[in-house]
Amino acid sequence: MNFHHQRLVFHSRKEDWKKDIYIAKKIGIIEDDYGNTIVQYEKPQPYKMNVQPISSSPDIAEFGENASLIQKAVIDYDEFINEFKEFDVAYLEGITPEGEEVHGANANFRLYPPRNQNKCIILYFERLVQGKSMQSLPQD
Repeated sequence: MNFHHQRLVFHSRKEDWKKDIYIAKKIGIIEDDYGNTIVQYEKPQPYKMNVQPISSSPDIAEFGENASLIQKAVIDYDEFINEFKEFDVAYLEGITPEGEEVHGANANFRLYPPRNQNKCIILYFERLVQGKSMQSLPQD
């Protein structure tokens, strides 16, 4: 198989690597009657992205002992510029927002600040530790 043929095969299978995910955008914080802060999210929207656990040495060095909790997606700059922001939440690994009464309740990852590059955007997703409520996420 020559290089040109390999490249065609690679690009034809690239779409197969994309997974169905949902992302709910953070819209604000409110306080309930008891003084507890509650993070509010928009209705989760579906996306198709190639999301993978981090594996490069620089990524592992950056996230250290949390590296096993991080996943990464490289997405198109022109299509997604200003689409996502820090503290939005994501539904990865087959988790969906189906049946949730409050937007963001089923989310299992949160976004780090998107890193805008020249032609792409890098999204890092951190797994939400089980038992950690959505209300305890860091505030802006």
